[in-house]
Amino acid sequence: MSEPASTPTTLDALTARMIAEMDALPRRLADGARYLIDHPDDVVISSMREIAARAGVAPATLVRLARSFGFADWSQMRALYTEHLRTVPARYADKARAAVESDKAGGLMAETFRAQEASLAFAAQVNPPEAFTEAARTLAHAKRVYVAAFMSCRGPGLTFTYLCKMLRPNVELLGGEGSSLVADLSMLEPGDAVLSINFQPYGREIAQVAEAVQRSGADLISLSDSRATPLQAQARTVLLYSAESPSFFPSIVSAVALVESLAGAILAELRDTATDRINRIEEQLYASGSYQHSRRSKS
Repeated sequence: MSEPASTPTTLDALTARMIAEMDALPRRLADGARYLIDHPDDVVISSMREIAARAGVAPATLVRLARSFGFADWSQMRALYTEHLRTVPARYADKARAAVESDKAGGLMAETFRAQEASLAFAAQVNPPEAFTEAARTLAHAKRVYVAAFMSCRGPGLTFTYLCKMLRPNVELLGGEGSSLVADLSMLEPGDAVLSINFQPYGREIAQVAEAVQRSGADLISLSDSRATPLQAQARTVLLYSAESPSFFPSIVSAVALVESLAGAILAELRDTATDRINRIEEQLYASGSYQHSRRSKS
C-alpha cells in the first residue's frame, strides 16, 4: 500500500499537486482547486467566503480541499499563498484590472478596451519567453500541424491556420468543412503537433483531442485561460491568456494576439524557408487577380 503524499510546503508544490490530481478530485473540489490555481493572489486579499462565491462552491468545499492536500484547515493552506505573495511583485495585469474596476464612469466601450489592455498585459507577463519559443519551435518543425479550436475559439484558430499556411505546408483546422473531428484525429501520428485554443467552459471536443494526442504521441501546444485544463497532462507547452471581459461573453482578444505572435515566432524560426514561401504565395495572389489592384512595379 502506497504512503500518502506529504503536505506541500511551497505554493509551487501545492499548485503542481492540484494540477496533477485534478482529474481525480470530486467535481466541486476540482472547481475550487481550478480557481485557486488561476487566482492565487485572491487567497490572500479575499475571505474564504468571497473566494468560494467566485469559484461557485460552498466555503466548506474549500476546507475539504485544504484537508485533501494534508492541511489541518483553510488557514494553514492559505499561509502558503501569503508567503508566496511576499516574494513576488504585483502583476501589471492585476494593476490594470484594478484600474478597470475603479473606473465605471467611462462607459462600456472604454471599460471594454481597458479590460482588453489588461488581458494583453496579462498574456505578455505570465508566459515565459522560453515557453513561447518552445511552442513556436514545435509548431515550426512538426511534420503536420493541426489546429483544435471550436465554438468561440474558432476565430483565433482560423487566424492561426491562415497565417501558418503562409509559412509552412501541412497545416489544417480540425473538424473543418467536409471533414469530421473523429476522422481528423484518427490521422494523428508521432511527429505531428496540435495547437489547442480553449477557455472555460470547455467543450466536449477537448476530451477527444486529449485522448487522441495521448494515443498518437503527437505534441500538444495548449493556449488556454487556465493552467488546469483537461489538456494539461498531455501538453508539451502551455501558454495562458485572459478571457475576462466586462461584457456578457469572454474575450478572445489576447488569444488572437498570442496566435499572431506565434506566427511571427514561427517565421523567425523557419527564416528563409518561410520567407520564400510567402513570396511565392504573394506572387500567385497578384497573378491570379485575388488582389483588386495590380502590384506596383519595382523601379
